[in-house]
Amino acid sequence: MKEVTPDEVLKTMRHDNKKLDEQLDELEQLRADLRKAGELITGAVIRYRKEKLKKKSLKDAEDDAAFSELEDYNTREEIRNCYGYDMITEAEMDRLFYLWDLREEQRQKKKTTAYEDAVTKMLHQAGNAIDDIYRERKEELEEAEYKAMAEARRRAQVINESRNGFLNM
Repeated sequence: MKEVTPDEVLKTMRHDNKKLDEQLDELEQLRADLRKAGELITGAVIRYRKEKLKKKSLKDAEDDAAFSELEDYNTREEIRNCYGYDMITEAEMDRLFYLWDLREEQRQKKKTTAYEDAVTKMLHQAGNAIDDIYRERKEELEEAEYKAMAEARRRAQVINESRNGFLNM
């Protein structure tokens, strides 16, 4: 004979106890709603960041024009060689090195920072606030679920032990 699982017992308990059934249904719905709200907020943050980064990249393209003088040089060593061959003055070399360092700093900054502003912070706070608002009710429902599952496991064990005892007679 097949053993009775706690899930099967819980299903019977839900059928017999209307309040437990309503609580577990509410918990499932609450979890689904919280997950959906989180996904929507995350999607809004992503869309907003894309929009802002697109505008920022257009601005950066304008800023890149300031570094157009560096297009002739692939490395700092090439700048140094031009000075060595008297193609540029020492002052020009220093200015190009300054531009080079500034451009590298700007590139590094672009790589390491995600776009964050007041709006993205507000959206993250909204997500946290939603979790805070429903935390207490979710905990109550999860406690009811935990107790129901513990009881279902206990009952399943009793049923299975009594069946095994009956079969061993």
